[in-house]
Amino acid sequence: MSGLSVLVVDDEAPARDELAFLLRQQETVGRIAQAADAAGCVELLASGGFDAVFLDVRMPNADGLALARMIGQLARPPQVVFVTAYEAHAVEAFRLAATDYLMKPVRPERLGMTIKRLLRARAAGVAAAEPAAQPLDDRVAVNHKGQIRLVPVADIRVAIADGEGCTVRTASGRYHVRQTLQELERRLERHGFLRVHRAHLVNLNQVSSIEGFFNGTYLLKLEGLPDLTVPVSRRHAAALKAAIRL
Repeated sequence: MSGLSVLVVDDEAPARDELAFLLRQQETVGRIAQAADAAGCVELLASGGFDAVFLDVRMPNADGLALARMIGQLARPPQVVFVTAYEAHAVEAFRLAATDYLMKPVRPERLGMTIKRLLRARAAGVAAAEPAAQPLDDRVAVNHKGQIRLVPVADIRVAIADGEGCTVRTASGRYHVRQTLQELERRLERHGFLRVHRAHLVNLNQVSSIEGFFNGTYLLKLEGLPDLTVPVSRRHAAALKAAIRL
């Protein structure tokens, strides 16, 4: 099998970097990614398969235990290893079927034992050797009042670039996501989303009307969003016409 693909999740950058450094010393570890919080973790899990997630227990908003519960709901969840300076949550961690529980500071020889456990579990089929490419393909992780919500793709009307990711709008609210508009476009184009402007990605299934605009471009109205009109740039007008056979 190929090397383990792992995700390190910790709100403290020095701790993430130290663990990533130790993991790179393990010959059987391949891809190593990092996330600073639960939102970043969920987004990375949505965009690519991982064999294991190394989780800090104490993090702002959604702690490691809550995040582990969310990971466990995935169709093909990666293995979970808790990494913490506290022993108090060990019982709960193993109740959540964690593969291991590492104490900070992590010792290289102890980490080596964890990697062997992960490899044995993967070989035994506890974790899939080929994780699903898009385990959260029908939902988008968003930040909402300090919590992580999983919004169904079908409910999204439009994603608007806002300089630090995107604002996603549904009929009932607006939410921030850390992914760029380009990243969302790659994820959502198979669900009927189309880039109609440099700052707008629209769900064509939620377009209620199309109005002509000057120079052969258009304005879009969306179901459930009477306050918003989305411009279609000249550059993207032809793609819109082709998509809806206008």
